[in-house]
Amino acid sequence: MNGLGFQEVLVIVALVILFIRPQELPVIFRKLGKAWAKVYYYYTLMKKELQSMEKEIGIEEEMKEIRSMNARMKSEIANFDRALSDTVNTKVTSNNKTEEQKES
Repeated sequence: MNGLGFQEVLVIVALVILFIRPQELPVIFRKLGKAWAKVYYYYTLMKKELQSMEKEIGIEEEMKEIRSMNARMKSEIANFDRALSDTVNTKVTSNNKTEEQKES
């Protein structure tokens, strides 16, 4: 449940109990269940349709290639970052040693 905690659900249930008559609860829950089933049905239908369109267009291979390129770029950036950090640390360390030698 995205951002909906136990306390929020408890408050919603309490409000439902306060504002809806107990005789109407089964009818309302049945309608909510049917609505949720319909939403889920259309969601899966759209998902399948998009997947079939992706296969039709041939976009799958391009998406795999883009993901692969993305992973390689992240790896190269991480390597560059490490190399840059090492270079900076080496320079700082050598500068500190040079300053200590001058002070001595």
